[in-house]
Amino acid sequence: MSTTSIWFVKTKSGTAGPFTPLQLKGFANSGKLPKLALVSKSTDGPWMAAEQIRGLFQPSNSDELDDDEIRPSDLVPDAVKNSAAIVGNAVTGISKNLLSSIKNTASSLAAKSEALASSITEFCIDGQDPAIVAKMVDKVRDICTPGEEILYVAVQSKPIANFSPDCVVISNKRFIIYRQKLLGRVTFYDCLWKESDNVHLKENILGAEISFESKSGDVEKIDYLPKPQARKVYRIGQEMEENAIVLRRQLELEALKAGADKTVIHQVIAAPQESITQGEEDIVARLAKLKALFDNGLISQEELQAKRGQLLDSI
Repeated sequence: MSTTSIWFVKTKSGTAGPFTPLQLKGFANSGKLPKLALVSKSTDGPWMAAEQIRGLFQPSNSDELDDDEIRPSDLVPDAVKNSAAIVGNAVTGISKNLLSSIKNTASSLAAKSEALASSITEFCIDGQDPAIVAKMVDKVRDICTPGEEILYVAVQSKPIANFSPDCVVISNKRFIIYRQKLLGRVTFYDCLWKESDNVHLKENILGAEISFESKSGDVEKIDYLPKPQARKVYRIGQEMEENAIVLRRQLELEALKAGADKTVIHQVIAAPQESITQGEEDIVARLAKLKALFDNGLISQEELQAKRGQLLDSI
Protein backbone atom coordinates (compact mmCIF):
# COMPACT_ATOMS: atom_id res chain seq x y z
CA MET A 1 0.00 0.00 0.00
CA SER A 2 1.12 3.54 -0.63
CA THR A 3 2.75 5.22 2.36
CA THR A 4 0.37 8.12 1.97
CA SER A 5 -2.62 5.88 2.74
CA ILE A 6 -3.98 6.19 6.29
CA TRP A 7 -6.69 4.39 8.23
CA PHE A 8 -9.05 5.19 11.06
CA VAL A 9 -10.69 2.76 13.47
CA LYS A 10 -14.03 3.44 15.13
CA THR A 11 -13.99 2.66 18.88
CA LYS A 12 -16.51 2.99 21.70
CA SER A 13 -15.05 6.32 22.73
CA GLY A 14 -14.81 7.72 19.19
CA THR A 15 -12.32 7.41 16.35
CA ALA A 16 -8.75 6.24 16.63
CA GLY A 17 -6.06 7.00 14.13
CA PRO A 18 -4.71 7.75 11.75
CA PHE A 19 -2.78 4.49 11.29
CA THR A 20 -0.53 3.38 8.49
CA PRO A 21 -1.33 0.15 6.62
CA LEU A 22 1.55 -1.57 8.41
CA GLN A 23 0.22 -0.49 11.81
CA LEU A 24 -3.28 -1.66 10.88
CA LYS A 25 -1.93 -5.03 9.81
CA GLY A 26 0.11 -5.31 12.98
CA PHE A 27 -3.06 -4.70 15.07
CA ALA A 28 -4.82 -7.44 13.12
CA ASN A 29 -1.95 -9.91 13.50
CA SER A 30 -1.67 -9.23 17.27
CA GLY A 31 -5.41 -9.58 17.83
CA LYS A 32 -5.85 -5.95 18.90
CA LEU A 33 -8.07 -5.25 15.89
CA PRO A 34 -11.26 -7.37 15.86
CA LYS A 35 -12.57 -8.58 12.55
CA LEU A 36 -15.84 -6.75 13.12
CA ALA A 37 -14.14 -3.47 13.95
CA LEU A 38 -15.16 -0.63 11.66
CA VAL A 39 -12.38 0.94 9.66
CA SER A 40 -12.24 3.74 7.12
CA LYS A 41 -9.82 5.98 5.32
CA SER A 42 -11.70 9.03 6.49
CA THR A 43 -13.17 10.08 9.80
CA ASP A 44 -16.41 10.74 7.90
CA GLY A 45 -16.62 7.23 6.42
CA PRO A 46 -17.63 5.24 4.63
CA TRP A 47 -17.04 2.56 7.26
CA MET A 48 -16.65 -1.14 6.70
CA ALA A 49 -15.81 -4.22 8.80
CA ALA A 50 -12.08 -4.91 9.03
CA GLU A 51 -12.62 -8.50 7.87
CA GLN A 52 -13.97 -7.20 4.56
CA ILE A 53 -10.50 -6.00 3.66
CA ARG A 54 -9.06 -9.08 2.04
CA GLY A 55 -5.59 -10.00 3.21
CA LEU A 56 -5.75 -7.93 6.43
CA PHE A 57 -6.06 -11.01 8.68
CA GLN A 58 -3.90 -13.34 6.58
CA PRO A 59 -0.12 -13.67 6.68
CA SER A 60 1.42 -11.62 3.86
CA ASN A 61 4.91 -10.58 2.89
CA SER A 62 3.46 -7.58 1.10
CA ASP A 63 3.21 -4.24 2.76
CA GLU A 64 0.07 -3.49 0.68
CA LEU A 65 -3.51 -4.66 1.10
CA ASP A 66 -5.25 -6.64 -1.67
CA ASP A 67 -7.08 -5.13 -4.57
CA ASP A 68 -10.40 -5.32 -2.72
CA GLU A 69 -9.30 -2.87 -0.05
CA ILE A 70 -10.70 0.64 0.22
CA ARG A 71 -8.49 2.74 -2.03
CA PRO A 72 -8.03 6.49 -2.09
CA SER A 73 -10.19 6.62 -5.20
CA ASP A 74 -13.06 5.26 -3.15
CA LEU A 75 -12.98 8.41 -1.04
CA VAL A 76 -13.31 10.78 -4.05
CA PRO A 77 -16.50 12.87 -3.73
CA ASP A 78 -19.46 11.62 -5.76
CA ALA A 79 -19.68 14.91 -7.69
CA VAL A 80 -16.16 14.40 -8.99
CA LYS A 81 -16.90 10.77 -9.83
CA ASN A 82 -20.09 11.75 -11.65
CA SER A 83 -18.26 14.45 -13.61
CA ALA A 84 -15.60 11.96 -14.60
CA ALA A 85 -18.27 9.47 -15.65
CA ILE A 86 -20.06 12.12 -17.71
CA VAL A 87 -16.83 13.07 -19.48
CA GLY A 88 -16.05 9.41 -20.07
CA ASN A 89 -19.49 8.75 -21.51
CA ALA A 90 -19.23 11.83 -23.72
CA VAL A 91 -15.87 10.70 -25.07
CA THR A 92 -17.29 7.23 -25.64
CA GLY A 93 -20.30 8.73 -27.42
CA ILE A 94 -18.08 10.84 -29.63
CA SER A 95 -15.99 7.79 -30.44
CA LYS A 96 -19.09 5.77 -31.31
CA ASN A 97 -20.48 8.56 -33.48
CA LEU A 98 -17.14 8.99 -35.22
CA LEU A 99 -16.88 5.26 -35.82
CA SER A 100 -20.45 5.17 -37.12
CA SER A 101 -19.73 8.11 -39.42
CA ILE A 102 -16.61 6.41 -40.77
CA LYS A 103 -18.55 3.19 -41.37
CA ASN A 104 -21.37 5.06 -43.15
CA THR A 105 -18.88 6.94 -45.31
CA ALA A 106 -17.06 3.74 -46.19
CA SER A 107 -20.37 2.04 -46.99
CA SER A 108 -21.43 4.97 -49.19
CA LEU A 109 -18.12 4.95 -51.05
CA ALA A 110 -18.37 1.21 -51.55
CA ALA A 111 -21.91 1.57 -52.92
CA LYS A 112 -20.82 4.34 -55.30
CA SER A 113 -17.83 2.29 -56.45
CA GLU A 114 -20.04 -0.71 -57.04
CA ALA A 115 -22.58 1.38 -58.97
CA LEU A 116 -19.80 2.93 -61.07
CA ALA A 117 -18.26 -0.46 -61.78
CA SER A 118 -21.69 -1.81 -62.79
CA SER A 119 -22.35 1.18 -65.08
CA ILE A 120 -19.13 0.69 -67.08
CA THR A 121 -19.05 -3.12 -67.14
CA GLU A 122 -21.25 -3.20 -70.24
CA PHE A 123 -18.68 -1.02 -72.07
CA CYS A 124 -15.72 -3.29 -71.26
CA ILE A 125 -16.91 -6.58 -72.76
CA ASP A 126 -14.49 -6.38 -75.72
CA GLY A 127 -11.29 -5.76 -73.76
CA GLN A 128 -11.64 -2.02 -73.12
CA ASP A 129 -9.57 -0.69 -70.20
CA PRO A 130 -12.06 -0.09 -67.32
CA ALA A 131 -10.03 2.82 -65.90
CA ILE A 132 -10.00 4.67 -69.23
CA VAL A 133 -13.68 3.88 -69.90
CA ALA A 134 -14.74 5.10 -66.45
CA LYS A 135 -12.95 8.43 -66.87
CA MET A 136 -14.18 8.95 -70.42
CA VAL A 137 -17.82 7.90 -69.88
CA ASP A 138 -18.10 10.22 -66.89
CA LYS A 139 -17.07 13.21 -69.04
CA VAL A 140 -19.19 12.21 -72.04
CA ARG A 141 -22.31 11.83 -69.92
CA ASP A 142 -21.90 15.47 -68.90
CA ILE A 143 -22.53 16.55 -72.51
CA CYS A 144 -25.33 14.10 -73.29
CA THR A 145 -28.68 15.65 -74.14
CA PRO A 146 -32.01 14.53 -72.59
CA GLY A 147 -32.92 11.07 -73.80
CA GLU A 148 -29.42 10.37 -75.12
CA GLU A 149 -27.91 7.01 -74.16
CA ILE A 150 -24.40 5.66 -74.71
CA LEU A 151 -24.57 2.44 -76.75
CA TYR A 152 -20.92 1.47 -77.21
CA VAL A 153 -17.37 2.60 -76.47
CA ALA A 154 -14.21 1.74 -78.43
CA VAL A 155 -10.76 2.56 -77.03
CA GLN A 156 -7.68 3.13 -79.16
CA SER A 157 -4.83 0.68 -78.60
CA LYS A 158 -1.58 2.00 -80.05
CA PRO A 159 1.36 -0.42 -80.17
CA ILE A 160 3.62 2.18 -78.51
CA ALA A 161 2.92 4.92 -75.94
CA ASN A 162 -0.75 4.21 -75.40
CA PHE A 163 -0.97 6.47 -72.33
CA SER A 164 -3.78 8.78 -73.52
CA PRO A 165 -5.76 6.82 -76.11
CA ASP A 166 -8.54 8.34 -78.19
CA CYS A 167 -12.01 6.84 -77.93
CA VAL A 168 -15.15 6.49 -80.01
CA VAL A 169 -18.50 6.82 -78.28
CA ILE A 170 -21.66 5.71 -80.07
CA SER A 171 -24.97 7.00 -78.72
CA ASN A 172 -28.53 6.72 -79.99
CA LYS A 173 -28.29 10.31 -81.30
CA ARG A 174 -24.73 10.81 -82.54
CA PHE A 175 -21.15 9.57 -82.68
CA ILE A 176 -18.46 11.24 -80.58
CA ILE A 177 -14.68 11.09 -80.95
CA TYR A 178 -13.05 11.72 -77.58
CA ARG A 179 -9.44 12.90 -77.84
CA GLN A 180 -7.26 13.28 -74.74
CA LYS A 181 -4.62 16.00 -74.71
CA LEU A 182 -1.76 16.92 -72.39
CA LEU A 183 -2.43 18.31 -68.92
CA GLY A 184 -5.84 16.67 -68.71
CA ARG A 185 -7.34 18.56 -71.65
CA VAL A 186 -9.98 16.86 -73.78
CA THR A 187 -11.50 17.70 -77.18
CA PHE A 188 -14.72 16.30 -78.58
CA TYR A 189 -15.78 15.88 -82.19
CA ASP A 190 -19.37 14.81 -82.71
CA CYS A 191 -21.96 14.55 -85.46
CA LEU A 192 -25.67 13.75 -85.31
CA TRP A 193 -26.70 10.62 -87.17
CA LYS A 194 -29.18 12.60 -89.26
CA GLU A 195 -26.23 14.72 -90.45
CA SER A 196 -23.94 11.73 -91.04
CA ASP A 197 -23.23 10.63 -94.61
CA ASN A 198 -21.28 7.44 -94.08
CA VAL A 199 -19.20 5.36 -91.67
CA HIS A 200 -16.16 3.57 -93.14
CA LEU A 201 -14.15 0.66 -91.76
CA LYS A 202 -10.62 -0.19 -92.80
CA GLU A 203 -8.78 -3.08 -91.18
CA ASN A 204 -4.99 -2.91 -91.11
CA ILE A 205 -2.28 -5.22 -89.83
CA LEU A 206 -2.25 -3.45 -86.48
CA GLY A 207 -5.85 -2.73 -85.57
CA ALA A 208 -8.47 -0.98 -87.64
CA GLU A 209 -9.43 2.52 -88.74
CA ILE A 210 -12.91 4.04 -88.50
CA SER A 211 -13.79 7.21 -90.40
CA PHE A 212 -16.94 9.28 -90.08
CA GLU A 213 -18.08 11.49 -92.95
CA SER A 214 -20.75 14.15 -92.52
CA LYS A 215 -23.06 15.59 -95.16
CA SER A 216 -21.04 18.80 -95.09
CA GLY A 217 -17.98 16.86 -96.26
CA ASP A 218 -16.07 16.78 -92.95
CA VAL A 219 -14.18 13.56 -92.29
CA GLU A 220 -12.89 12.44 -88.89
CA LYS A 221 -10.74 9.34 -88.40
CA ILE A 222 -9.54 7.28 -85.47
CA ASP A 223 -6.96 4.54 -86.00
CA TYR A 224 -5.45 1.66 -84.02
CA LEU A 225 -8.82 0.46 -82.77
CA PRO A 226 -8.94 -3.23 -81.83
CA LYS A 227 -10.64 -5.00 -84.72
CA PRO A 228 -13.57 -6.48 -82.71
CA GLN A 229 -14.34 -3.03 -81.31
CA ALA A 230 -14.02 -1.35 -84.71
CA ARG A 231 -16.38 -3.87 -86.31
CA LYS A 232 -18.98 -3.27 -83.64
CA VAL A 233 -18.66 0.51 -84.08
CA TYR A 234 -19.15 0.04 -87.82
CA ARG A 235 -22.19 -2.21 -87.39
CA ILE A 236 -23.89 0.09 -84.91
CA GLY A 237 -23.02 3.09 -87.07
CA GLN A 238 -24.66 1.47 -90.10
CA GLU A 239 -27.79 0.75 -88.09
CA MET A 240 -27.97 4.33 -86.83
CA GLU A 241 -27.50 5.69 -90.37
CA GLU A 242 -30.27 3.45 -91.73
CA ASN A 243 -32.59 4.67 -89.00
CA ALA A 244 -31.66 8.27 -89.81
CA ILE A 245 -32.34 7.71 -93.54
CA VAL A 246 -35.77 6.26 -92.81
CA LEU A 247 -36.53 9.20 -90.56
CA ARG A 248 -35.39 11.71 -93.19
CA ARG A 249 -37.57 10.05 -95.83
CA GLN A 250 -40.58 10.14 -93.56
CA LEU A 251 -40.05 13.84 -92.86
CA GLU A 252 -39.57 14.63 -96.58
CA LEU A 253 -42.72 12.72 -97.56
CA GLU A 254 -44.74 14.45 -94.87
CA ALA A 255 -43.46 17.85 -95.99
CA LEU A 256 -44.12 17.02 -99.64
CA LYS A 257 -47.63 15.85 -98.91
CA ALA A 258 -48.41 18.90 -96.81
CA GLY A 259 -47.09 21.27 -99.52
CA ALA A 260 -48.94 19.51 -102.34
CA ASP A 261 -52.26 19.43 -100.47
CA LYS A 262 -51.94 23.10 -99.63
CA THR A 263 -51.21 24.08 -103.25
CA VAL A 264 -54.12 22.03 -104.62
CA ILE A 265 -56.54 23.56 -102.14
CA HIS A 266 -55.51 27.11 -103.06
CA GLN A 267 -55.78 26.47 -106.78
CA VAL A 268 -59.15 24.75 -106.51
CA ILE A 269 -60.56 27.64 -104.48
CA ALA A 270 -59.18 30.24 -106.92
CA ALA A 271 -60.59 28.52 -110.08
CA PRO A 272 -64.29 28.70 -111.06
CA GLN A 273 -65.84 25.48 -109.84
CA GLU A 274 -67.97 24.93 -112.92
CA SER A 275 -65.06 25.35 -115.35
CA ILE A 276 -62.80 22.69 -113.83
CA THR A 277 -63.17 19.29 -115.42
CA GLN A 278 -61.86 16.00 -114.07
CA GLY A 279 -58.89 16.13 -116.42
CA GLU A 280 -58.00 19.67 -115.44
CA GLU A 281 -58.12 18.74 -111.74
CA ASP A 282 -55.58 16.01 -112.42
CA ILE A 283 -53.28 18.45 -114.26
CA VAL A 284 -53.51 20.97 -111.42
CA ALA A 285 -52.68 18.33 -108.81
CA ARG A 286 -49.67 17.11 -110.79
CA LEU A 287 -48.40 20.67 -111.24
CA ALA A 288 -48.73 21.22 -107.50
CA LYS A 289 -46.75 18.08 -106.77
CA LEU A 290 -44.02 19.19 -109.18
CA LYS A 291 -43.82 22.53 -107.39
CA ALA A 292 -43.59 20.80 -104.02
CA LEU A 293 -40.81 18.52 -105.28
CA PHE A 294 -38.87 21.56 -106.49
CA ASP A 295 -39.41 23.45 -103.20
CA ASN A 296 -38.03 20.49 -101.23
CA GLY A 297 -34.95 20.25 -103.42
CA LEU A 298 -35.86 16.88 -104.91
CA ILE A 299 -35.81 18.10 -108.54
CA SER A 300 -33.88 20.87 -110.30
CA GLN A 301 -35.22 24.01 -111.99
CA GLU A 302 -34.65 22.47 -115.43
CA GLU A 303 -36.56 19.32 -114.50
CA LEU A 304 -39.42 21.42 -113.15
CA GLN A 305 -39.69 23.44 -116.36
CA ALA A 306 -39.51 20.35 -118.58
CA LYS A 307 -42.19 18.43 -116.66
CA ARG A 308 -44.44 21.49 -116.42
CA GLY A 309 -44.20 22.00 -120.20
CA GLN A 310 -45.15 18.38 -120.83
CA LEU A 311 -48.24 18.65 -118.63
CA LEU A 312 -49.38 21.91 -120.19
CA ASP A 313 -48.89 20.49 -123.71
CA SER A 314 -51.17 17.58 -122.83
CA ILE A 315 -54.20 19.85 -122.12
